[in-house]
Amino acid sequence: MKKIMFLLLTIIFSSAAYAEVIRKITATHYYEGNPKKEMTFYNDNGVEAAKEFYHIDGRVMGVKGSIPDGEVYEYYASGKIKSTANYKSNLLHEEKEFYPDGTNKSHTINGWSGRNLIESIYTMYYANGKKQQEMTMDSKGNGASMLYYETGELFERAELQDAYREGAVTQYYKNGQVMLTGFMKEDILDGPAKEYDSKGQLIRKVVYKEGEEVKNAQ
Repeated sequence: MKKIMFLLLTIIFSSAAYAEVIRKITATHYYEGNPKKEMTFYNDNGVEAAKEFYHIDGRVMGVKGSIPDGEVYEYYASGKIKSTANYKSNLLHEEKEFYPDGTNKSHTINGWSGRNLIESIYTMYYANGKKQQEMTMDSKGNGASMLYYETGELFERAELQDAYREGAVTQYYKNGQVMLTGFMKEDILDGPAKEYDSKGQLIRKVVYKEGEEVKNAQ
């Protein structure tokens, strides 16, 4: 009787382990207009169930097929978990990515109203576990970005447009004093800016063009 129970438990646990839904990156594109990433999903029988396409900025463009509801896993070649994601009705609700050593790499939470994306909160982490960047944005990629020093202090607060840091930006010293105020375009400084010392005193006024200083306005 004990042997039969052991065999039954073995079958149950083996089936549960095999019943994982997994996803793999099957294509990566960098051409304008094409997705940056294509993920293929395999159901618990190992059969392809769906493909998910991502825009160059990381937002989901669409899904072909039907992603099984629930937890989906992605693995490193070593067998360690690379990411876990939770889907319902082909919509990504939450995703966690991990470094090869198992520490957090990123965390995404999506808020939906029906099939309309209301808000995404995307957080990236340094390998030491400290927060590196946090972006809160709507379905169009508009919102706010915060960058942090590796030691945890706030480095930058910037506006987001179409998932780029674009618009007003403020950068800080580790002591919390403002280091720079200005504007960004597609993730780089562009336009007039003011620079301050670590005590908050204005040092100079400058103008940036595509990240390069082009004029000393003082």
